[in-house]
Amino acid sequence: MKLPRASLVRRLTLGFILGHIAALSIILMSMWPLAGLNDDQVGPDVVLAMLRDELIETPTGFELSADSSFSRFARKSPGVWFVAEKEHRLLRWGPIPADALRILDSLPPVTVMAAFGNIGAPGRRGDMGVIREDVDSGSLLLAAGGVKAEAVFFGTWLDYLHRELFTMVPIGSAILSLLGALIAVPLVLRSVGPTVRAAIALDPANPAQRLPDQHVVKELLPMVRAFNGALERLEAGFERRRRFIADVAHELRTPLAILTMHVDVLPAGSSKTNLQRTVFRLGQMVGQMLDAERLALADRRRSQVDLVATSKAAVAEIAPLAVQSGYEIEFNAQAAQVVVDADAHAVLRALLNLLGNAIAHGGNAGTIRVCVSSKGSIEVADDGPGVSPDAQDRIFEPFHRERWDKDGCGLGLHLVREIMRSHGGEVRLQGSGVGARFRLEFPIQ
Repeated sequence: MKLPRASLVRRLTLGFILGHIAALSIILMSMWPLAGLNDDQVGPDVVLAMLRDELIETPTGFELSADSSFSRFARKSPGVWFVAEKEHRLLRWGPIPADALRILDSLPPVTVMAAFGNIGAPGRRGDMGVIREDVDSGSLLLAAGGVKAEAVFFGTWLDYLHRELFTMVPIGSAILSLLGALIAVPLVLRSVGPTVRAAIALDPANPAQRLPDQHVVKELLPMVRAFNGALERLEAGFERRRRFIADVAHELRTPLAILTMHVDVLPAGSSKTNLQRTVFRLGQMVGQMLDAERLALADRRRSQVDLVATSKAAVAEIAPLAVQSGYEIEFNAQAAQVVVDADAHAVLRALLNLLGNAIAHGGNAGTIRVCVSSKGSIEVADDGPGVSPDAQDRIFEPFHRERWDKDGCGLGLHLVREIMRSHGGEVRLQGSGVGARFRLEFPIQ
């Protein structure tokens, strides 16, 4: 049997119900100290307190209003009784035990307060309390008994609710609603939490990701599905753009190869050098577009790559163009082999991008140095004007070009950074003096 999908409305309702139950429980617990009225004389004392406040003196005696606390309490406690006496006024109410009357008749006039137990009926219904106090018109004697402490607790508690709580409905409702919200809101937020965490975890580099909808509450399900639909359309758009760029790059490779052969057979001279540099830059741009395609694919093959051998291959490939452009090229390695787990083609492309960048921006003079560290890094440096401090934070952004009079489309350094990050490494610009010095840092196993 398939369980119904979770609902915010149900959880909100449940939260408010639990909040109201919690609020009522707090009220009951705050009043529970009244349950401590279990002393033998507590029952009579409470009755005497009610009588002292609610007993009305008349010319011929005493009376109680029908809606007084004592009258309501007496209806719930049929064994209660009391005696009120003042000068010539006397009121006897309820089933007064004979023993209690004898005690009252023999009570000394100076008695102010007294308590008697085990009078009359068995149990505690015969407990009696007596108070005498002076009022303006004489001495008032009150005696009461015939009630258990438990009856006093529940009777006075219900009377309190009748007189106090239900006369404060707006305040009580506000308190109950507040406590309900304190429980309901966390329940609602807990329902939304998994969806929020899934949205935060979306990786821009992986457009195939979607928000899971298995445990989404039904009120949010249309929004999650609409969001996933938008992600699908974005993925389709990115895929079309990627395929277009890849197709253009592949189509350009053949005419570039033919152009390179024609340039190579030209006689030596400045025109040939300039053409070779231009063809190389075009080849770099095509290669960068293909690199972007490879980076979009997550199935790059990894193998044990020797950074020394790869760096030598990059230097050998770029050396003719570097020399023709006015540079000397220098290679150093601190070890015979420095092996890392990497994609050999991607590492070679990253090095060629850095070397091509050095040729384009090195000022056509000085030395281009390539150094392989035994700690798993490759450094490419030139003696050109370097990178201005203002541009150092932007040079790795896609399509950023510091010099628009130079060839290129501004993707080289960005692709170098993406290649390094895909390997768990990083590319860094070292120093800010004369010349540019880039370091490829690979993680060492």
